[in-house]
Amino acid sequence: MCSHMEQGKTRECGDCGKLIPFQIFLRDNPTISMERAHDLWEDPFIIPYCPECFLKRPEKPYRRRRRFNYNNRLKMRI
Repeated sequence: MCSHMEQGKTRECGDCGKLIPFQIFLRDNPTISMERAHDLWEDPFIIPYCPECFLKRPEKPYRRRRRFNYNNRLKMRI
């Protein structure tokens, strides 16, 4: 793979149409390797979303962390 790997290519957000550069996609997905990110970016069936639209998606593709309060659980048993 070449080192510049589509640096100038942009795609549109699936909701708002905002242009998303590949470098921003990489920045916002630090756990994905460069090769995997490139494969996802080039896949015509994968719809990219800007961060704002991604967090508003009705599917909730992420899992929110919940804090568990053990004190409330103990009160329920008493």
